[in-house]
Amino acid sequence: MQPHRRITVAVGVSMFVDASLYLAVLPLLPHYVDRFGLTTLQAGIVLAAYPVSVPFVSIACIIWVPRIGARRITVMSAMLMTAATVVFAWAPTATILTLARFLQGAASGSIWTASMSWVTDNAPPGRRGRESGIVMGMLSAGSVAGPGIGALASVAGSGVAFGLVAAVSAAGIVLALLAPVGRTVVAEHDVRGAIARGARQPATQAAIALAAVDLIAFGAVDLLVPIHLGSHGESVVVIASAIGVGALLGAAVGPFAGRLVDRIGPAPVGLAVACSVVAIPIVLALTPPNWVQLAVLIVGGPMFAIVGSAMFPLSTLGADAAGVSHVTVTGLMGATWAAGFTIVPVALGVVADLTSPAVAYAVVVVAVAPVMLLLTRNVRRSALVSQA
Repeated sequence: MQPHRRITVAVGVSMFVDASLYLAVLPLLPHYVDRFGLTTLQAGIVLAAYPVSVPFVSIACIIWVPRIGARRITVMSAMLMTAATVVFAWAPTATILTLARFLQGAASGSIWTASMSWVTDNAPPGRRGRESGIVMGMLSAGSVAGPGIGALASVAGSGVAFGLVAAVSAAGIVLALLAPVGRTVVAEHDVRGAIARGARQPATQAAIALAAVDLIAFGAVDLLVPIHLGSHGESVVVIASAIGVGALLGAAVGPFAGRLVDRIGPAPVGLAVACSVVAIPIVLALTPPNWVQLAVLIVGGPMFAIVGSAMFPLSTLGADAAGVSHVTVTGLMGATWAAGFTIVPVALGVVADLTSPAVAYAVVVVAVAPVMLLLTRNVRRSALVSQA
């Protein structure tokens, strides 16, 4: 196996664990609501605990990667993820459950920032889309496993289900140790200035806008759809199966999406998938029947794989144009992504509790509109098109 592919596989396993842990909780939300007597807002807090630390970790990685190295950070992240998952598996209260998710999220932040920069820094020229697509495919494979883990937890108990995830996470430690160190990342002397230069690039702004569209729309879906389905007679197994089918499609689509990105550029691919994502909250605001909401869970998998395959190459175009390290823009991306997934479930939980899920989806549509304008503007700028 080529050295850069060993890095891709090691990071892909970490992404597999990350996705499986996040998605395993979604079909279990009705179970946690019943077990711990949670409101919709409190269920949103359980979801938000995962990404709440990620903005700080992502920005810190801009400093840590040149000093510590991306591989070491990936190893330490896998260790933290393993330990936190063991705690999560046997959490006796909602407080401990939430704390364990907080620690898992801290590990996730460095995986999305330091580990993904490890991949893009070491991918051969013209193959960043393919390597990112492979990682997104492995992430989608974790998304396939996640709902199954949630279903297994509802039958055999959380200890068995999440203990298996902890074992895979431990295997990721070994794979990261066996992967090459890769290229040395030069430290940014002025971190604030580097972030500002990267953020001013149209490609970076387009990547952030693409991430924002996805996180706003699916932040709503992840919280409200499983709770709606659970309250309207659908079992954990049915919800998990829909998410699993979607994730399976995402695993298949990811590598092909990466090749498409390398062929025609990340900007047009990102804009096309963003337009599809925007349609989801519009449909859900009409309170469609259960089968439509289950279909939304299915299409979410391949959509996310395409978003990720375009988003990381797009952001690294901005980094190269600005003359800053890849971890600088992936850190900015991670901070944006996590801040959104922290705020959106909590905010929409409040809106849904005070009004209705339909109103919450309407709020999402309004929030996404200016972000789509930002994405479209930057994709259409001639400089960005020529770089893509």
